[in-house]
Amino acid sequence: MNETDAIKLLKKYSKTTQDFEKVLKHSKAVQSLALEICEDIPDVDEDYIRIGSLLHDIGRFECYPDNPDKHGIVGAKILRREGLDEFATIAERHLGAGISKEEIIEQGLDLPLKDYIPITKEEKIITHADNLIKGDKRITLKQAVDRFEKELGKKTGRKIRKLGDEVEAMKKA
Repeated sequence: MNETDAIKLLKKYSKTTQDFEKVLKHSKAVQSLALEICEDIPDVDEDYIRIGSLLHDIGRFECYPDNPDKHGIVGAKILRREGLDEFATIAERHLGAGISKEEIIEQGLDLPLKDYIPITKEEKIITHADNLIKGDKRITLKQAVDRFEKELGKKTGRKIRKLGDEVEAMKKA
């Protein structure tokens, strides 16, 4: 899978040109920041980040705006159906700083009951970069934390900050 193929796949699942362009602009902004972040982190699969960041929001075409919580699992299903299992986990785990089984229960989310937490360096980098992109514009970690706290509560804001700190710590490793 190369960038051209990833973009073709996004186009295949988009329902309108406007939706395609919006998701592509956002995904390219996430890709740019994720690649910038990984320059300072050892032992990172840049090719995975390059493609995974483009595909992380493929589920938006089938979910937004009606059910944004599901776009991760819908995206993972799409990627598995396309034979791209290796990228399915980034689609599944990139929401916020991840969603635990406990949070699904606490918040009454309409998601299959399991943990959706970024695990690998690459998943964490893409998820963090996604948090720092609003639309196609970069925002600071503080702005991201404030945004998530306002929308989803202080616990989510703390998780966003913790993920940001984790990614920063990778640079020093």
